[in-house]
Amino acid sequence: MSRKLYKYVGPDILDIAFSEPDYCGFKFSYPKDYNDPYELFLTIDYEDNSDVVAFYNEIVQEIPQYPTTCFSKSPIVTPMWAHYAHNSKGFIIEVDEVKLESYVEGVRIDDVVYQDTPREELKATLQMAMFRGKPRDIMFLRNGVCNAAYFTKKECWSYELERRVVVSDSDIKDVAGNMILHIPIDCITAIIAGPRTKPEFLAKGEKWSNEIDADFFLAKVGKSVSEPYFLNLQNETFCFDGASIVQSVSACPNCYEPTEQFREECSWCSISEEQEHIAAANNPLRALADIGALDSYVDRFNAVGRK
Repeated sequence: MSRKLYKYVGPDILDIAFSEPDYCGFKFSYPKDYNDPYELFLTIDYEDNSDVVAFYNEIVQEIPQYPTTCFSKSPIVTPMWAHYAHNSKGFIIEVDEVKLESYVEGVRIDDVVYQDTPREELKATLQMAMFRGKPRDIMFLRNGVCNAAYFTKKECWSYELERRVVVSDSDIKDVAGNMILHIPIDCITAIIAGPRTKPEFLAKGEKWSNEIDADFFLAKVGKSVSEPYFLNLQNETFCFDGASIVQSVSACPNCYEPTEQFREECSWCSISEEQEHIAAANNPLRALADIGALDSYVDRFNAVGRK
């Protein structure tokens, strides 16, 4: 099964991303320019004794800087929609990871490990390199440190579900001072519009999906489900199954929200007028409102415990 990568972007990025014919461009940066001040930090325990730290500094010195970009493993991460897709007004570009790997020689793609402590497995490697002093031990240490540095972040970032892509400088093209990696458009499998994307940008998303022959989805926030779902242009319902976006087995015919299998409508759309009347009749606040006493009751109730 093909693994998918999800890049959250702002509403005005699509025209830039697809400006090179037959390619999609993604911005890369060196880790030193990232918004996490502790990038490339969680390698060894820097509070170890000074002999160990001195040896580490001699062997490793500066972690090399490679062009890096960040994807998510999921298109339904609400903070990602908020932070990177302009409060759900932007898009997600879905990328086929297998195709990406086949087009970019030497690319490194891996999950980020989230932890607040250095990589435990590097302790033994560091000790072996320090006390045996063999060249191969030194190389194991250097490579292990570089891998840990690029693919470890503090726990506070874990919501991103990040899968990181690292390439060499030779893969990168300078575009107006930006580090851009261009990949063939057949790596792009879908464009997903956010639930707050404005009509003019929705039209651009649909246009680009047609031009590159990719799926187009609109992310929706429902009332019965706690995670976003997706509609295509035919109002067919799709969900994220943890690996990819798949068509929902069952959906409400009125609002298109995914439903439990064999259920005709969602719980909201299935409410009848009779049920609404019964619920209203059983609401004592309505009776207070009818006699004009609701506001004073609310004020007195909320004042309880203030003194």
